[in-house]
Amino acid sequence: MADPCHIPICVLPHAAGWHVASWRRPWAVDKEIWNPDVWKRLAQTAERGRLDAIFLADLVALWPAPEHLRHHTAHVGQWEAFTLLSALAMVTEHIGLIATGHTEYGSPYNMARRTACLDHLSRGRAGWNVVTSSGPEQARNFGKGDQDPTELRYARATEFVDVVRGLWDSWEDDAYIRERSAGIFYDPEKLHVLDHKGEHYTVRGPLNVMRPPQGHPVLAQAGSSGPGKKLAASIGELIFTPHSGYGAQAYRREIRAIARELGRDPDGIKVLSQVTPVVARTQGEADAKWDELQSLRHPEIARGVVEAMLGVDLSAAPLDEPLPETVQGIMRVTGYHDAVMDYIRSEKPTVRQLIHNYKGPGTIVGPPEVIADYIEAEVESGACDGFVLLIQGMPEELEDFVELVIPELQKRGRFRTEYTGTTLRENLGLARPPNRFAGTSGTEGVAFAAAWNALR
Repeated sequence: MADPCHIPICVLPHAAGWHVASWRRPWAVDKEIWNPDVWKRLAQTAERGRLDAIFLADLVALWPAPEHLRHHTAHVGQWEAFTLLSALAMVTEHIGLIATGHTEYGSPYNMARRTACLDHLSRGRAGWNVVTSSGPEQARNFGKGDQDPTELRYARATEFVDVVRGLWDSWEDDAYIRERSAGIFYDPEKLHVLDHKGEHYTVRGPLNVMRPPQGHPVLAQAGSSGPGKKLAASIGELIFTPHSGYGAQAYRREIRAIARELGRDPDGIKVLSQVTPVVARTQGEADAKWDELQSLRHPEIARGVVEAMLGVDLSAAPLDEPLPETVQGIMRVTGYHDAVMDYIRSEKPTVRQLIHNYKGPGTIVGPPEVIADYIEAEVESGACDGFVLLIQGMPEELEDFVELVIPELQKRGRFRTEYTGTTLRENLGLARPPNRFAGTSGTEGVAFAAAWNALR
């Protein structure tokens, strides 16, 4: 079981770094995003730091940015998550591997198969980050003119996940009996046909992959809209949020309350808040690192970062006047919009100050003690149970976090010194789900058994 004092931390990497100007520094890996050796070293660094998981975000389009500015960034693409994590499973032993998978652009059967295979390949370290989609650019790559309404997308996602979980349970854990003398490889009574007929999907099953080592790979979600929060609370075991402070406290309370109303144990959910550290051995060195990053931004890209979070065009906004607290835009990701609005309400910046000073959710600049203080304070305040770690630049700054911040957390007794479990679930302290069909006779099994008995 997981150490109750351990604060879970999953790293969400981007090879070019999450800061839009990180790629401009001389040591940045930039074009090496497509070099698998870079990702191998990254994964092994994260595992050396005893982090809980590598979590890969994934879009099925270019990163959203105005076309006339995109060439000023390195946020132009990313590996298909399951492909890369399958490779990383072969060069790691303990760290979890969480892949983003879209419910809008695939089938439940294929998703159940991919996630189950990754769990077998990694010997029980897989997770699935459930997303619908996050922008019209992705919809257009699949023949749609725009995204479907939020309520419809989340209704489909809810059914999609239920089908996937049912397919994971196609085989009971001990279905493979391998009776060589009798010539029977599996017990037909322990193979179950889902035969799902729902509002959005019709899927017969069974899955042609043995039940995953974890029973079900760990389910992650990041819902922030009304329907998104309901989905997160109904299925999520790891729930990601960009909020911090009071906003994160309110979000965590709401998610746990919805989960309780839905009949779930809220303690079976871990809310992970976003932290984006800029760490160095001294405050002065950390400040210098941050100032360098900010100075390398293209001015329009700097504005675009805030515009993307708010979902508004700031090009015509008076620079030396405050942005109205009631500003509304097209919210691509509700959580990021709300995080910026929290900053605007608390700091009341002018538009110029907002563009130049806003660091992004969970950005902390300082030595390891400052970063560790923030991590501890957020957990102790009830804002979150752990963190999603966004690194400003790869791979050096992940190495800095592992070499500087992790030892500080370990010294305080807030982070593991060794992995204690063999699966991602065990390391996170999450229960292994029972098979929904255990103890019942599968449709295939009844027919097979009848035919077998007739021949005996």
